[in-house]
Order: sequence, then C-alpha cells, then structure tokens
Amino acid sequence: MSNQAFKEESIVVSSGAFNPTEKDEDKLSVYNGNKFSAKESYEHFVTKYTSYGILSLTEDEIISVTPFTKNDDDVPFEGHSHIDFSQVTSKSQKTKKASKLRDFAVKRYWTFKTEK
Repeated sequence: MSNQAFKEESIVVSSGAFNPTEKDEDKLSVYNGNKFSAKESYEHFVTKYTSYGILSLTEDEIISVTPFTKNDDDVPFEGHSHIDFSQVTSKSQKTKKASKLRDFAVKRYWTFKTEK
C-alpha cells in the first residue's frame, strides 16, 4: 500500500499512489486478497498510516500490464505481496503503467471506505 492519501469526497487518485517510490526498490506493496479482506487490509494499514479506504486490483488486471507480476512474499507481514516494477526502466513508462493500475482500481471504486 502506498502511503499517499486518497481524497474521500472524490475518487481522483494520482498514479503516484500506484507507483513505488525509490525506497521501495521497484516493489509496490499490496495486500494479498486471499489473506486479507478489504476491511482487514484497511484496519492493518491504518495502524501506521492514514487512509480513507481501499482500492483494489485483481491479479489478472496486474499481469495484464506487461511486464508486471504480483509476488506473494509475506514480508514484512503475513499476507504482504508486491507488484514488481523492476523490468520497467523508464520513469515515464513506470508512471504510464501505474496509471493503468490506477484506472482499473478507480473503475471498481472503493472496496472498503471509512464512514468518516
């Protein structure tokens, strides 16, 4: 999960929320939907960060963006996964591919949203 905030009153989301930062070493952290519900991933995430809710991707959506893969690594916690951006070398291409992920998630809308 990115620590970049989403706006509650709208679903305008920057592609940066779906693009790993330099410290992420080309691995965008995500929750494994087979181990966490959207609500559970939200509750886990907000123990350290703030968020208005959860946007989700399917594995098919992730792998449809060549050359992405989703890897279940369980590090730093059981149920952690990441989307591997390492095969994309251009910063502009990473942004374009992150935009595709964002578009899939925004189209689905919130899979969990706080009542705030």
